[in-house]
Amino acid sequence: MKRHNAEDAMQNAKCKMQGANFHFSSFISHFALVMFALLAQILVLRPSVHAAELPTVEVGLPEDGLFGLGGQYILDKGLDKKNGFVMKPRWAGVPEIQRLLGIKAISVGLMTPEAGLRANLRDIPIRFIQPYQTSHMFVLVRKDAPYSSVEELKGKPVALTSEVTTLYNLFDFMMRKRGLNIEKDFQLKKLGAPVIIAVLEKGEVEAGLIWESHVSRLLATGRYRTLLGFRDELSRLLNVKVMPVIWLAGLEPWVKENPALVTALRAAWTEAYRGVQQDEAHFRKYAKLFFGLEKDEELAVAWPRTKIFLLPADFTWPDAATLRAQKSWLREGVEMGMFEKQAAGLIDGMYVP
Repeated sequence: MKRHNAEDAMQNAKCKMQGANFHFSSFISHFALVMFALLAQILVLRPSVHAAELPTVEVGLPEDGLFGLGGQYILDKGLDKKNGFVMKPRWAGVPEIQRLLGIKAISVGLMTPEAGLRANLRDIPIRFIQPYQTSHMFVLVRKDAPYSSVEELKGKPVALTSEVTTLYNLFDFMMRKRGLNIEKDFQLKKLGAPVIIAVLEKGEVEAGLIWESHVSRLLATGRYRTLLGFRDELSRLLNVKVMPVIWLAGLEPWVKENPALVTALRAAWTEAYRGVQQDEAHFRKYAKLFFGLEKDEELAVAWPRTKIFLLPADFTWPDAATLRAQKSWLREGVEMGMFEKQAAGLIDGMYVP
């Protein structure tokens, strides 16, 4: 009897120990699951919390061209977050981006010096933050045309864009420096890019002024040649190695309120123009979207031609020689009647130190 009682007591003790071990094991398992869940939540939330802490900058980006390609590069490579901000793209055509800056709907976006100067004349305080590319525009003629210089086109029909465009203004400046008045000395047909190409192909004009990558597409046919490149001509006329014509700009109140973001934007766009020219795969990936290029023969011509219009990899801004050339072309434009006389007093304040 006592033996049975002792065995029963031992059995009960054993059961209690097993129960205790079970409860302890369950507690450990539950604790481990809770901690794992918490850790997983931290790991999931951490990037979004970090991203939420970064300031967001809405930037007007063109839907085509090199500047748009650079903006896409920043997004793809995470150069915005690397430099401490989140870039929110506002994709639009160049005129629309400039209009949005003009009505202060956005604070940062693509701008050209002459458009910025005209905006400042209307009390819209545009400030140039960071240069990105040189002029990628050309005067094209048919391959068998008899012309060897632009001057020989005097009196001939020539297709180009309207007075509000950079192409028109740069051509006007260069021709004035050569003693020509484009409105009087050429038969100008002011058209959009597709129509410029169409009238050139139909033989309705003797020359067409157009930009990359339209130039590469036309050259790839073997039927055309370039008569004048804007980039080289501007460098010659202004005696400067690098002459940017397309910039990242911002409204003055935003620029003054966000000096750290100005520095961050400069860093990201510098990485962009240095990176894009080394990344043919990026160009080819977006060639159709930003340039309308698909054929292998077009891409083969376009890539080496297009990348040279980005600023040189060793270029850094601010650059004293480039700044002098920028101000010089605008001041000369004022002197030659391209801009109102009061514009001369606005030029120095347009560029962010």
